[in-house]
Amino acid sequence: MKNPTLLQCFHWYYPTGGELWREVEALAPNLNEIGINMIWLPPAYKGASGGYSVGYDCYDLFDLGEFDQK
Repeated sequence: MKNPTLLQCFHWYYPTGGELWREVEALAPNLNEIGINMIWLPPAYKGASGGYSVGYDCYDLFDLGEFDQK
C-alpha cells in the first residue's frame, strides 16, 4: 500500500437501525475507486446512553442492538 487513505466515518447524529453500516457498505466500492482503502468506524455495540450513545460508554460489548435492554 503506497499511499494509504483513511476515511473517518463518525457523525454526531447517527441514523438508527444500522443505516450507517448499510450506507458505508454501499459506498465501499466507490470509495475504493477514489483511493480510500480504510474506514474508521464507531463501535457497533450498545452504549450506556441508549439511543444517544456513540458507543464509547459501553453497556454491553456483545449486544449490537438485537436485545431489548437499556
